[in-house]
Amino acid sequence: MAARTKTGALRTLALTLSLGLALAGCAGAPQAVELPEEHAPLPTDASAAATPSGGAAELNVSELSVASGISMAARLGFDKARVISGTELADLKKAPEDTPGGVAVLPTQCADVIESLNWSPVQMGGEGARTDFLTEKIPATGSVEVAKITDKSALEAHYATVLAMLTECRKVTMHQETETVPFSTEKPVLKAGDADSAILWTRGRQGQGMRQQALVLIKAKGDYVGMVSFIAADGLKAPEFSQMAAQVLNAALTQAR
Repeated sequence: MAARTKTGALRTLALTLSLGLALAGCAGAPQAVELPEEHAPLPTDASAAATPSGGAAELNVSELSVASGISMAARLGFDKARVISGTELADLKKAPEDTPGGVAVLPTQCADVIESLNWSPVQMGGEGARTDFLTEKIPATGSVEVAKITDKSALEAHYATVLAMLTECRKVTMHQETETVPFSTEKPVLKAGDADSAILWTRGRQGQGMRQQALVLIKAKGDYVGMVSFIAADGLKAPEFSQMAAQVLNAALTQAR
């Protein structure tokens, strides 16, 4: 696969997974511990965190919700953030079209299921906001995204996709040319009510160059849905990550209605 554009890097960080990301030998896939471009010190004020300039602005519900999530991330020690806005956010609202061919997936019925993981709330196309966050002290990169629910069927379909990945597609093998890559999923340990949908996936074996883990939590409240993701080379099975993701997600949704 050709090196990804900036938008492709953002999709990776958001954990909207495509087959191209899941497979070995996908050149240009970014490392989990680095934001795709410049990152700035994270503002302690939620309103400032919601705008690229940190200046005063009239925020919609999604932006204010993401800002509340980022404020929680700051309290958890994540001191750098990058607001995704403008054309970058508009590009993320488009369903990706970079799935490569020539890939064998076993069980075969799981190929479409994995490709369907490539979804996030902003793809509903309406009001939405997203900010990525990190700290040098924790080897993982996070993202918080909130959008207005404009297509409830799309949200329910994604919940069904995650359920399928956690059951009949819990262990998948992908083969491309001479490379074989295991892909497995499990449900992270959470308190009741922390998330409507949660998945932890692992790509590759320990020591493989394409080794990567991702943790994704999604929850709806009122007319809005939020998603918090972490991506890292390893270590996301530690319960601390699930707890942090749930705290950021539920802090974000305090603004939803």
